Amino acid sequence: MNINTLYDRLSSVRLTIFVCILLATVSVVGTVIPQNLTVEQYGNLYGQGGARFVTGLGLTDLYHSVGFVLLLCLLAANLVACTTKRLPGTWRSLRRDASPPSDAAFENWKCRESFVCSASAQEMEDRLEGVVAKALGKRPRRKTVESRGQILLVEKNRYSRLGPYVAHVSLLAILLGTLWGAVQGFKGGLQLAEGESSSEAWLRTGAQRVPLGFQIRCDRFVFEQYPDGTPKEYRSEVTLSELEGETIKRGTIRVNHPLSYRGITFYQSTYGSLPELKLRVRDREGGSESMVTTRLNAPFLLPGSQGDRAMVVSFQENLHIPEEMARVTSFSKRSLGPAARIVLFNDKGFGEPFWVFRDLPDMGKKTERTHAFVMEDVRLMSYTGLQVVKDPGTPLVWIGCTFLVIGFLMALLMDHEIVWVAGEVAGENQYRVRVAGRAVRHPGIYAARFDRQKLRLRKGLSPWLKKPLGDL
Repeated sequence: MNINTLYDRLSSVRLTIFVCILLATVSVVGTVIPQNLTVEQYGNLYGQGGARFVTGLGLTDLYHSVGFVLLLCLLAANLVACTTKRLPGTWRSLRRDASPPSDAAFENWKCRESFVCSASAQEMEDRLEGVVAKALGKRPRRKTVESRGQILLVEKNRYSRLGPYVAHVSLLAILLGTLWGAVQGFKGGLQLAEGESSSEAWLRTGAQRVPLGFQIRCDRFVFEQYPDGTPKEYRSEVTLSELEGETIKRGTIRVNHPLSYRGITFYQSTYGSLPELKLRVRDREGGSESMVTTRLNAPFLLPGSQGDRAMVVSFQENLHIPEEMARVTSFSKRSLGPAARIVLFNDKGFGEPFWVFRDLPDMGKKTERTHAFVMEDVRLMSYTGLQVVKDPGTPLVWIGCTFLVIGFLMALLMDHEIVWVAGEVAGENQYRVRVAGRAVRHPGIYAARFDRQKLRLRKGLSPWLKKPLGDL
């Protein structure tokens, strides 16, 4: 395949339609399947098998996947090819000065009319330009053609033909902004107790930390209720500081009132009680042991492993066994006390989650897991939950959206309109005015507008007007 063939295929409208259908399909899948949830949440939605399926196919983070990025790149290449193929010809036609139509061309234009005025040629030539300017709303340009007398040109919305190309460039800006955000941005979460600070956020999958480049500290969390007990407002009063400790700014984060700094935006998301767990973890094979203090969705390394990690994905302050299950088990009580659900994972994927109980330390000793877990202690702390979003492409996307609207308005509401007005001597003390007009994209709509232009022109010529001769 040579360069010209590849260029023709890239500039194909069929390719545009095909890529747009694929992107729409991906968007539908990304809407149906919630994105960037935790393993526990996917397990609750689809079961463990379904969770492994959607995770294995990469359906849990579609908008940051390689395939989605490649589709955006292909659409961008298609837009560039379409624009560079068609824009030069359109630009050359816009730069060329319009040539007056011949007498035969006048006769072939659908929108045309002629008037005969009782006046000398000199009088009409002196007044015609002003009459046309008033009737058509724009000062005409004078064209002189040998043997044809005076010809006037009124041209409107000449550069509206560039509207589709403005839309193309705007779409490219939106695509580039989206790609920039997909590659350089992230969406995560942060849970802070009062007085606690952090310089990292957890990605929404809960398996990776992202440095912020500065620290954020929760100075105070306020939760207000209405008299009936429903939430009225919850807000976080925070301090941002450099990693060295120097305070940068203070602010308050409320629902729908985020705080932004260095391209990172903090949204008030949730609140609640945050468990801080103290776990003793022992490698069953090597015998090494470590004490770990952790929280929800905070991965930690396992002792004696080569990069294997664990993470507490949920916590119950007092786990209850359903009555139906209690009847068929050997548990003497339905209340099992504090319980943490833990999942082991590595670069190859996630294992099956399991429960660890503080009051039942011997539970799970007979399992085949490589590590044994014992919950030594648990402490509940009130916390504020912040959503952390970085999308450096957002300004470019907004600029693209703005010019996309402008491009659509140029293409849909404006039309390149050309009106010629020719004057010539029609007999002794008679002067004939011929007018013909057309629009490039919407000739049907222009026909009604031309009728109004004829009426205004007739009114302007009324002091000299004889009975119209009708169409030529």
